[in-house]
This record gives sequence, structure tokens and C-alpha cells, in this order.
Amino acid sequence: MATFVARSQWGARAPKSVSSNITPAQGGVVVHHVDAVKVAKANHADCAAQVRGIQNFHMDTNGWSDIAYSHLACVHGYLFEGRGENVRTAAQGTTQGNDDWYAVCALTGGTSSDYDAITAGLIDAIRYGINRLRVSGGAAQAITGHRDHHTTDCPGNLYPRVLSGEVNPGGGPLPYPGVSFRQPPTFVHASVATWQYRMKNTHGYAVAVDGQYGPGSDSACRSFQSSKGLNVDGIVGPATWGATFI
Repeated sequence: MATFVARSQWGARAPKSVSSNITPAQGGVVVHHVDAVKVAKANHADCAAQVRGIQNFHMDTNGWSDIAYSHLACVHGYLFEGRGENVRTAAQGTTQGNDDWYAVCALTGGTSSDYDAITAGLIDAIRYGINRLRVSGGAAQAITGHRDHHTTDCPGNLYPRVLSGEVNPGGGPLPYPGVSFRQPPTFVHASVATWQYRMKNTHGYAVAVDGQYGPGSDSACRSFQSSKGLNVDGIVGPATWGATFI
């Protein structure tokens, strides 16, 4: 079980302002990492100062009201309270992302040639943060990576752990996000990219991972449904989503 570190315990500054204008039941939780360089601290005693540094950068350099994230997780199995539940984030890079999604940031970084190692403690802390945001903050079941919302490599080597469901509290496949994808689309949901990624990389379909449920996704969905003995309607509902994550 991860250990929770409240704002008062890590020495957080008071926010400049607090916005409760967030609708997380329409989104869920986005997983981030810090940077394109390795940042994980070898000694947990250094992690609180790292979180303070991130808050200072976000407030003093970016001009934001507070640290951007809802919570932050370190490789030693601690969850640092960020903005917390029921507070709008500044982490996703889009207005809709910040309106509808919470953010849990791993205190890790790097590039494909040299990432910080992912520890069991880090995964436990991320799961704990997501569970808090669901239970106390009303977050929907969807879990996505930052790259599903914005052009970025974030969350780096954590992204496959998101797609596999490893960061989901309790483990197992990612739960159905609560919305169906269909053609023509009536809205854009970040979990479309997660589904497309699974279709391409797990099931071998030549579908673009672009977050847009267009004709190519519809065609791939129908073919997949037929192969699995599902109702062939081109709609990614609970049954099709579940089969994709087996």
C-alpha cells in the first residue's frame, strides 16, 4: 500500500487560486511523467524537494495557480498530494483535458534510449492516486496517457503500463470508459487512441492511432467484431472494448 504525503507534509505553497470547475465523470485520469530526462531520486528523502521544485516552476515560471497535477507518485511508493480531488488541473495541454480529466504524475523521466526504471512502488502509488480520484473525486473509469490528449511522448515507458491496465487499481484490463465510439463520431474521447493502440499493437489491425474514430477505425472494429463472434455494428461498446483488452 502506498504512503500518502499531504501538502502540509511536503511543504506546499498555498495556491494562488482554486477552480472546482471540473467534470471528471466525463473523463477520468491521465498518467504523466516529468520530463525527457531521468529525474527519479535514488533517495526518497529528496523527493519532497523535487515536488516543491515542480510546484515553484509551475507557479513562478509558467504562471499557473498551483502545481499542475492532482497527485504525484515517486518510485519509492509514496503519493504526494497535488491539487487533489475536485480541483481542475493544468496538466493535459488542452482545455477539455483539464476540464474533464485528473492528472497523476510519476516522478520519472527519460527517453526511449534511457528511461528511469519503473518500480513496483511507483505502480502502487499511481494505482493509489487513481483510486483516490475515483472514490473521492468522482473520476470516471477511463485511464489514459498524456500523449492521448496532446502531442508528446509523455508518459514515456509508463504508457504500455497504462494500455495493459497495470496502473488500474486492482490490475487487469482497463475498464470500459463509459462511452461508446461510433461512426460518424459525435464527440472526441481520449480513450479512442487507447483502443486504437490496442487494436494495432495487440491485434494487428492497420488502424491509425490518432484519437479520431473515423472510417478506418469503424472498418477495423467490424472486422474485429466478426472475428470474435460479436454483434457487427462498428460500435465500440462494453463487449467490444472488453474483447479488445483480452
